[in-house]
Amino acid sequence: MITLSVDPTSQSFAAGQALGTLLITAAVMTVIWFATRTWRRGPVPAGAAEPAQAFPAAQRRYNVVASVLLVVATAGLIRACSYEGKPPSASVEAAPVAQERVIDAAPRVGAYRLLTDEEAAPYEQQASGKTLQGQYWFYDGPGRGPMGAILQINAVEWDAGLAEEKRSDTMTQELRNFFAGAKASEVTAFEAGPWGGRLSCGFIAPNAGGRPIVCAWTDGGTSGSVVLGDETSLPGAAEVALRFRTASEKRT
Repeated sequence: MITLSVDPTSQSFAAGQALGTLLITAAVMTVIWFATRTWRRGPVPAGAAEPAQAFPAAQRRYNVVASVLLVVATAGLIRACSYEGKPPSASVEAAPVAQERVIDAAPRVGAYRLLTDEEAAPYEQQASGKTLQGQYWFYDGPGRGPMGAILQINAVEWDAGLAEEKRSDTMTQELRNFFAGAKASEVTAFEAGPWGGRLSCGFIAPNAGGRPIVCAWTDGGTSGSVVLGDETSLPGAAEVALRFRTASEKRT
């Protein structure tokens, strides 16, 4: 099944918080109005001369309650209109400014070996007609197939479009869009490792060799994914994806 969660950084969450603030404000104003009803009216006049004297006092009490209600309403409106939710992924869990990011495919990641030159040429030719963003590499894997993994990494310093996307979207939205485009199923979140951010894995459409798994991660400056053809479980694939990420992304 696809894992769903409340995203505190989304616009819908902020709108819900604003609506809740307005409802609470209305409830508080209603309670104040009914709780002060008797006090506003004051005592029942005992004689014919008392109504003329009681009216100014009742008017003053009414003005006091109206002023309190005005203050409560103003505070509620300010709170509702100023709530913007949590910041998106470009400002959440981003790498420290002092760190520099170096991205380069590792020659070997566990049982996976990087394909280069003539070995990688056929797969690079096949991928040339597809819309792959950033840089990508091909790996031989532990299985019988000729290719065990496709690693793809994109960074904001390479791609202005990615930088703009990270300024407007949250990490949750980024991964949701990625797995929707990949038509993945049973998407599950896992530990993202030392670089932070988010990491999730899911199954994609089966092919002749089995049922591949795609894992994707994102943080404030990078987005990456790895398609694994030789892994059979999501937790196992997440561990392999984490090794690919930490081996290929260096922070200095």
